[in-house]
Amino acid sequence: MTIFPNAHNFTINNGSFPNVAGDLNYNFHGKGEEQDYTGLKILYKNAVRGAFYNSEQRFPPPNCHVGTRTQVLEILTSWITDVADSTSIYWLYGAAGVGKSAVAQTISEKFAASHLAATFFFARADPSRNNLNSFLITISYQLATSPALGPLLNYPIGLAVRENPSIVHAVLEEQFRDLIVLPCIWLTTTCRLTTEQWKDLPRLIVIDGLDECIDIASQERLLSIIRQAKTATPPLPFEFLICSRPEPRIRNAFSHQDFHRILDCTDIGESFESGKDIANYLKHEFSRVRREHGRSMAHTAEDWPGNGIIQQLVQKACGQFIYAATVIKYVGDYDGFPVERLEIILKITVPDDFDSPYPDLDLLYMQILSVCPKTKLFFDVIAHIMRPDDTFFDKFYERTSAFVLEGLFFLPKGKIWALLSRLHSVLLIPENDHDNITIRHASFIDFLTDQRRSGKYCVNTGTQARHERALFYLLTRILNSIINHDGTTCICAHSGFDDYAYTYWSAHLKNIKESSRRILTALNRVDLCGLLNTNLQCRNLNSSLKDSIDTLQSCLNNFQSVVQWAHGLRQSSHRLPILDILIKQYGLFDFGFSISIPSSLITQAKKILMVAGFMIKTHLILYRLSREVLDRADRLQLQMIHSLLTRLPDPPQLDLPSILDSLWPEYLSISSLNMNPPQFDDDDLWNKSGPDIFTKIPVNYVECHKEIGLHCIWILSRIPYHNDVTVHYAKLQWINHILNAHPSDEIWQVLLDNMVLLNKEDARRALEWAEGAKESQNELAQQLIMRIRSHLEPRPVKVASDGSQSRRGTDSKSVNGRASQKVKHRWMKKLCCS
Repeated sequence: MTIFPNAHNFTINNGSFPNVAGDLNYNFHGKGEEQDYTGLKILYKNAVRGAFYNSEQRFPPPNCHVGTRTQVLEILTSWITDVADSTSIYWLYGAAGVGKSAVAQTISEKFAASHLAATFFFARADPSRNNLNSFLITISYQLATSPALGPLLNYPIGLAVRENPSIVHAVLEEQFRDLIVLPCIWLTTTCRLTTEQWKDLPRLIVIDGLDECIDIASQERLLSIIRQAKTATPPLPFEFLICSRPEPRIRNAFSHQDFHRILDCTDIGESFESGKDIANYLKHEFSRVRREHGRSMAHTAEDWPGNGIIQQLVQKACGQFIYAATVIKYVGDYDGFPVERLEIILKITVPDDFDSPYPDLDLLYMQILSVCPKTKLFFDVIAHIMRPDDTFFDKFYERTSAFVLEGLFFLPKGKIWALLSRLHSVLLIPENDHDNITIRHASFIDFLTDQRRSGKYCVNTGTQARHERALFYLLTRILNSIINHDGTTCICAHSGFDDYAYTYWSAHLKNIKESSRRILTALNRVDLCGLLNTNLQCRNLNSSLKDSIDTLQSCLNNFQSVVQWAHGLRQSSHRLPILDILIKQYGLFDFGFSISIPSSLITQAKKILMVAGFMIKTHLILYRLSREVLDRADRLQLQMIHSLLTRLPDPPQLDLPSILDSLWPEYLSISSLNMNPPQFDDDDLWNKSGPDIFTKIPVNYVECHKEIGLHCIWILSRIPYHNDVTVHYAKLQWINHILNAHPSDEIWQVLLDNMVLLNKEDARRALEWAEGAKESQNELAQQLIMRIRSHLEPRPVKVASDGSQSRRGTDSKSVNGRASQKVKHRWMKKLCCS
């Protein structure tokens, strides 16, 4: 038996309620307050408070001016207060800028203390408010904390979240069911709340700007969920005021036959005396502008600008309040003279061939932009403010505050205020550096993203364009940090932004499928050795040698990413010369690098740095262990390094773990194999009169693989089998190192002498490597190739007199070989990942 005996035929998108008897036996009075608030805390953490009607983030919100929109406000007021009205959903629609959000805000404020239950104001330019990810979380949080509804709903909603915290990440249908529908049904069935009692509670949910939800399919999906809830038995007790543009998907959703008896709608466009409302608004606001600019306007007429000009502006507005509001903000800007600014607007004429649904509004936007800097930087900043989401690998950098903008675009403090100073009429710019700068109205975004309407002011907010912008300014920051790596502080320096730049610049590069001139130029300007040494010496001041080696490896991987990216573009780009230069430039480290140590250091310090350099190259070349045995990684590295060092002519007696845990040596520098080391200016580091001021440790990957591969063979030939981790590593990885070495007589001979260690897979790899080598015609190479082919050939089956079968040539050695291969495979699963 279900606990909801009165709930019939209630489904959401083909989902059905299971038998939940016992699951929702809420003990309303038996739970402690602390436990009740746990669920609400989770909701609070995931709710979008900026979507509330009284959110500080939206201040000052759009509002109906006194004496305007009186007719539509009266209609909505009557619908909200008439409990006998059979329609429980009201759709207020209209074109961009006609004042829908102002009506929604005014209604929310008017009924906040009586009928209002929850609100959600969508905003296309706000990543937290342009999708449905947190929509129902935000609505349910408001229901649970409402002064009137909270005492009834905070318990069932809070319990639902406490028992299933993952509900905040569930699909919309489940969230709607568990956080809104079931708590209401619980009140009706368990608490015996009657329909009449529901009518005395706040039931109005205001949803504004549904069309600004960027996932168009989600708009229709939400309306479908609401429709099913309102036509269920019993129906959801809430009423919905939904304001939006009449977009096709929204119109299509509202045309569903089940909406017919529960939906009322109104077009707020040219109806309801919008021209008269706009005229009243303009008269009042021009009067305010005249008062605020008292000294400069002292000689203008009292009724400035006069009824004739106001009627001209009303005609230009075409029912769009956003046009009138933008005119007032532009004319009344404190930096300008209102009379001159109004004359500029009045002189704007619409050409006959101007193709735009909102010609006067578009020309007004063009006029505002015409006095702004015509720089790439300006439009890049505007683009980020318009669409900051889905670009960065850390959500913090998607903010649009002055602090973040100056950090991302590598600007000195205060530059953003100067850059955007002419845009107060279209941007909401907070007084502090840490609140987001937002676009006042979605029509400005529509204008900027439509090439036909905005022309030269068009802004590209596509995915590749966003990553291209991010990469360019990250590279700009990196270039400057290399120039200033001596410790001087740049006026644009922010350590967090530097860290992001060094960590993620190549990740942004991978998302760019077309090259731009400024990206190619910036990549070409990077001093790779400077980048490596700046990253190691300045960005890792408190990092151990081991962590710094990981940083070095990451940098080298980033260089390889550029090479791969450039190769990928060669097939479709006309910029082949610069791409080829980049491939050569970033390929300098493909075969290794040099570690340089000042020769004049005292012997002990020099010996420590030499060992540190040796450890660096060994760490980079040794194959990594799998995650299953990460606890053995450090022990393997140290034992292999110690084993290699003991074979040196004069092995150093040093504490290797201490060196590995110590900070990156200040005097170590990295350069490519064919470049000279950087020339330091510190006279104390060396005696400049000496002929050789640096000791260089070459890290040639091919030679390093050869050295370690031969050392693995040495380990296997001289140390009996036991559980030493270096023995296991040698057994598994010797062949990988050898096959990465340069073919030579020594390598051919090593493979010939150690054929017994090869399993079938390794033998095939060795054969492919040998046949592909330029030196494959070498006599030793030919012997090896023949031996491996013979090793890989199927062996004929010999039938004994007793009828049993055996492989020819099977002996104790081959049996032992197969046994060792099994051991090798077993350890390979645990240890090896190249």
